[in-house]
Formats: sequence, C-alpha cells, structure tokens
Amino acid sequence: MITQESFLKALNNNKAVRPQDMELLTAWHQETGHSMTADRVMEVTGAKRASLIVNNLGKRIAGFLEVDAGTGASVIAEETDSAWMMKPELAEAMSVFNGVESSTAKVATKAEAKFEKKVSAPKAAEEVIEELVVAEGSLESALVAFDKETIQKAYPNTPAGQRLLKPAMIKALVETRPANVRTYQRVIAADLRKSVSVQESKMFLNKVLGLLKK
Repeated sequence: MITQESFLKALNNNKAVRPQDMELLTAWHQETGHSMTADRVMEVTGAKRASLIVNNLGKRIAGFLEVDAGTGASVIAEETDSAWMMKPELAEAMSVFNGVESSTAKVATKAEAKFEKKVSAPKAAEEVIEELVVAEGSLESALVAFDKETIQKAYPNTPAGQRLLKPAMIKALVETRPANVRTYQRVIAADLRKSVSVQESKMFLNKVLGLLKK
C-alpha cells in the first residue's frame, strides 16, 4: 500500500504529477467524499475519455514510486459503479500539500474580496489589477481576480482545464514574466499553452501579458 508520505513525494514531483494533473487532483479533492465521476473528470480536464486520464495519472505516480501500476486508476482511487473514490492516503497527502500553499490562497482570497468591492463592471478590471498588485504585493492574487471578474464573465462555460488563467498557467506566468507573445511561446511549456482555450487566448492573452509588466 502506498503511504501518505509516498503520495506527497509524488505531488511534489512535476514528472509524476504535472500541472494539469494537479488541477484534476485539486478539483477531485474538493468533491464531496473525494468522489469524482467520469463526467466531472471530463469537465475539469476537457478530455473525451475520463478513464484514460485517471489511468495514466495513476501509472505516472506508480512509475515515480516504483510500484505495480495495476490498472493505473487503482493506484490512486477505488472504483465504484459511478465514480472514482480517491484513496484516503492520497486525500491526506493532498490536504498536507494544499496546507503548504495556504498562505497564497489567503492572499488570493483577500485580493478577490477587495476586487469585488472596487469593480462594478468587467471593463474596469485592468485599472484595479494595478491597485491590487501594489496593495497586496502579489501578482498571482491579481491574476486570480482578473480571471474571475473579467475572463470568466466573458467566457463562463470554458472548462477549468482550458482556462487561460488556470492555476498552472498563473504559476508559470508569475515565475517567467513573459513580456510579449514571442517570449510567452518560448518560456511557457507547449503542453500548457496548447491546453488553453483558443477563444480566451485570442481575446485576453495580450492583456494578461500587459499586466505582468505592472
């Protein structure tokens, strides 16, 4: 049996758990009873075959931990007739992993609350972003607010895994700070760029890159 500590090692390894995998695991961990249906997996990831996504994730983690992958999915979940139940050890590891990130989450929540008070319409978002960066000292929290108050209002039906400012992309943008599209294409991983909605990228990428200069 894989322990909580083993799963935690996998969560901290980008090859075992890729950014898009972490998005799925985070959404999965937040579901009631840590239960994830196939429809929910497809909604979060934008994939057409939920079983393939879950099996491959289990195999990557098993390969990193050097354990028997079995069906792949069995490494990380117990399968029922209608859903996958996250293994308790993995759920515990996710709680620990998210606890490490809790300070960032608190900053983002505070920034979003301030953003909601100041912004009455999406067109005012860019002006408030700069105020948030100065007030909160966090570009990440400002991008979270911009996604919530502007991009998601323009494209409310974009799957979480295809959003321009999904968590993995925000992390990559904050770390690399690309100044233009050419640099963005060079420093942001191809699989991450290609997972983004074409509509959101076309409409908002230049604006987002402009915000990185604030």
